[in-house]
Amino acid sequence: MKSGGDFEVTREPKPSIWKRILLIALPLVFALLVGGIFLTRYQGEERAKELVELAESRSVVVQRQDIQLFALPLAWSVRKELMRANYDGIDDYFNELIQRKGFGVIMLLDPAGTIKVSTDRKLQGSSFLLRYPQMKLGAPVQVSYALPEGKSMFLVPVMGLNARLGTIAFIYTYRTLSLP
Repeated sequence: MKSGGDFEVTREPKPSIWKRILLIALPLVFALLVGGIFLTRYQGEERAKELVELAESRSVVVQRQDIQLFALPLAWSVRKELMRANYDGIDDYFNELIQRKGFGVIMLLDPAGTIKVSTDRKLQGSSFLLRYPQMKLGAPVQVSYALPEGKSMFLVPVMGLNARLGTIAFIYTYRTLSLP
């Protein structure tokens, strides 16, 4: 007989080894699966950002090359008009160009750096080197200088037979790459 203070302790049997493995492994596998999905998604987004940046930088490089190809015939056309001292013809060229998308101010500088012709009339007669002191005019080839906000300043020499006749300076804003 049992006394009133005694109570029987019943032990539940331990879960089998398979149940214990399932209780531990199942949440672990689920956590790894969810973590893998989030990691894969994050890496995919980072890769997409890298590809967009790469495409944009290549787009700017291609546009810069196009502008450099365009600048040579422009220099020859301006050279022809400079030999005749036809500044009105040069002004007509520049006014036609300024209407094209991407072109900012376009200037013709004499060898001393004075702005002779400009699409911005307020700049005519002023010194280019005072406005843009960091830019060098003496280069015998085309040069470009990066400006803020996706723009560049291009300096194109206009060469005569024996000496520099002037320099064409223009600001070009690169078109942004539009992605679907």
